Order: sequence, then structure tokens, then C-alpha cells
Amino acid sequence: MKELKQLEDYYKNNEIDIDQIIEDFTPYITTIINNGTDNSISFEDKEEIYSDTFFILWKNRNRLNINVSLNSYLAGITRNLIKEKYRKLKLTYDISDFENDLLNSVNMCENDRELIYDVQQKIKGLKNIDIEIVNLFYYSSMSVKDIAKKLNISEFNVKTRLHRIRKKIKKELNNGGI
Repeated sequence: MKELKQLEDYYKNNEIDIDQIIEDFTPYITTIINNGTDNSISFEDKEEIYSDTFFILWKNRNRLNINVSLNSYLAGITRNLIKEKYRKLKLTYDISDFENDLLNSVNMCENDRELIYDVQQKIKGLKNIDIEIVNLFYYSSMSVKDIAKKLNISEFNVKTRLHRIRKKIKKELNNGGI
């Protein structure tokens, strides 16, 4: 799927055509799931991630802007469901491999690649402890509690730092015209 699709492309008689979305995006979502998981995730878990992706879209269909990029939206849902599945199973994975696979995927639009690159650059510019917190939370799927224990700081400190990091990166990206 090289073409960027918007939600409005799938409206018929004021209703979203979820069947057509599933048909069009199945290869895209399957690629993201296969690139983002390893053998520690069962086939059934992958199927669950797949079906949950489309269920979440359907559930939120009335709240979405019709101009939303379905490629990016569905990819984001899928990646979040993968991370959630790893957390539930208390498994870890190296997100940098996952991001590299996605960056090289022909299905990813240029804007997404630029955004991921920009976020990675902003993360590299953080203090060492903040980089470690980001890596542990987002890339190793560690809980706030486990990060606090590992770094010998309070859970509140971890939560505050994560909040400030996200806020700082968002502000810098917005100031950069993204």
C-alpha cells in the first residue's frame, strides 16, 4: 500500500465501510505485526492484535477526523497493541529493531519516517537519565515501578520525567513545523 489513505475515502452513506478498510489494510497491518513481534508471541496473540486494531478503529470511528491518515492511525494502534501484549506477557524486545524494520518498510509514508527520525534525534539530546528512562519504558516495556527500582528513584520521579520528556519532545516538534 503505497498510497496514503484517509478515513473519508471509506465513507458510504454516512457510514464507515469497515469491510473495505479491513480488505485494503490487512497486508499493511500484518506486515507491521510480523516485523514488530518475534517467536515469543504466539500466532493467536498476533491474530488478537490484528483484530483488536480494526476493532479500535471501529469503536472510535465517530470520534475521528475524516481527514485522518488511516495508514498512520492504524500503524500507531498496531504498534501500541504490540507493546501492550509484550507488557502483559512480561516480555521485552528491542524497539530499535522494530523501528528499523518499519523505517525500511515500503508501506511507511515519508512523513512517518521523518517523524520517527525527528523523535529519535530529540531523544538523543536528552539527559542520560532521561534517555535511560525512555529506553526502559518504551523500548524495554518496563513498568514505572520496575524503572524506579532499577534506577533507585521514586515512581513519582519516573512518571514526572516521562511526562516532561513527552511534553518537551512534542513542543520541539511543533516548533519545528511538524
